This record gives sequence, C-alpha cells and structure tokens, in this order.
Amino acid sequence: MKFPFGALLPALAVVATAVAVWANRNEAIAVPAGAFAVAAAGLLFAEAWTGRGPTDRLPAPSREAPGGVVRHAFRSGRLGRTRIVETLERLERSGPRPESSRRPREEVARLAGLPPSEFREYLRERLDELEART
Repeated sequence: MKFPFGALLPALAVVATAVAVWANRNEAIAVPAGAFAVAAAGLLFAEAWTGRGPTDRLPAPSREAPGGVVRHAFRSGRLGRTRIVETLERLERSGPRPESSRRPREEVARLAGLPPSEFREYLRERLDELEART
C-alpha cells in the first residue's frame, strides 16, 4: 500500500484514536478525535481498495533497467566494454554453453580496448552466434 503522506496519515489515525480513548467521557475532545481517526482510516481503506495512491508515477529511467545498463555501458568507455563482454559470457554460460569457461582477463582487456567499429563488429558476431545456438 502506498500512503499519500507516507506513514503520516496512519500515524495521525493512531494518535487520534488514542486521544479519543484517553478523552473518555469528554465529548468535546473525544468526538472530533474519533471523527478524525475514522476519516483517516477511511482514506487509507479507499487507497488500498483502488490499489494506487496519489504518489504513483512512472519510475524515472534507471541505469539498472536492462536497456539502461547497456546504454550506460556503451557510454562508459573501456570499463563499460568490459561489462558488456562479461555480460555476453554470462549469457552464454546460462544458455547454450553452460560448460564454457571464463575468458582470461587479458582477452577481456584486449576486447575492451578494440576501436569502436571493431568492438561493434565483435558484438554483432557474438550476438549472432548466441542467437544461433538458442
């Protein structure tokens, strides 16, 4: 459940309920506090029933989304290329060739250091190979 004011509204409902109980027979305090507690609880139930709150928004684009990770890796130069090569290896081991071993660090460094056009060609070949095997 998403609260419109975070944990503030439920906390206010609890406090208002406590004040109403504490007021005992003092109707000047107990009735308004009880009414506030019921209204706050009603808002919380309505929000839970609709399944969305006023704070629902589309999430901001994230580096952690699959497309964001790849875009970020391409923009990160050599370190990003290393991440791309390692991701391809992980895909290969989790898919068509689970028995394959990791590339030596020197090979990964060599691939990451390729000029951009050669690196893109390597990626095309590697992705075509992975796609053919799945």
